[in-house]
Amino acid sequence: MTSALRDFDPDLVVATDETRTRLVHAISRLVRAESYHAVGVMAICDLAGVHRGSFYHHFDSKQSLMIEALDRAWEDFDRRALASCRDPEMEPKARIDALVDFIHGCLVRDKADTGRIRGSMFGNLAAESTAIEEPIGRRLAALFADWSATVEIPLAVAQDRGEIDQDASLHDLAVDTVATLEGLILLAKVENEPDLLFRGGRSLTARLWCLDRDVPVESRHGGVRHVRDS
Repeated sequence: MTSALRDFDPDLVVATDETRTRLVHAISRLVRAESYHAVGVMAICDLAGVHRGSFYHHFDSKQSLMIEALDRAWEDFDRRALASCRDPEMEPKARIDALVDFIHGCLVRDKADTGRIRGSMFGNLAAESTAIEEPIGRRLAALFADWSATVEIPLAVAQDRGEIDQDASLHDLAVDTVATLEGLILLAKVENEPDLLFRGGRSLTARLWCLDRDVPVESRHGGVRHVRDS
């Protein structure tokens, strides 16, 4: 048996990974509740229940921890929220509606758990973009680009079928969709009302699927009106 195998301690590896994960969870919670610049290393360590020395064993700075937290949050969001956008069994509009439903559910649970909607970590950090470090800003930009590219998938299917505006830029529609959803999350946070996101999200897809088409749209009073080509 080699020295490396003889000295291997699986319990230590698990403990080390748990410490790293606690630090990631701590900064994620603090940034959503406050702001990146308002959060210090000691506050992160206190919430995570680890010593300051343990922090620097895992991360060389708060910045590197924040980037890992962003990456982990994105992996979870991509796997759970954006899976519908890539589902070929779902109708294109239903894919976007499913994304809206997922985000709405997150806001509902957040309010139920904490009494307040804390918003999106991506959006909260983006609001600090003029003050955050450049590496974090670049990572955020890449994540928003990935989100837009994924939303573009069902939009491309819909455009190919003639369901949405044939002349519209798919890239621009996808970016607008992501920007609208993040804006709705911010509005829901300010008003502490999850249903603002749901109603706004449904309005978003209704507008997208009514571009240059003669299709029924539910009115605010529950009736149906028709939007025709101009």
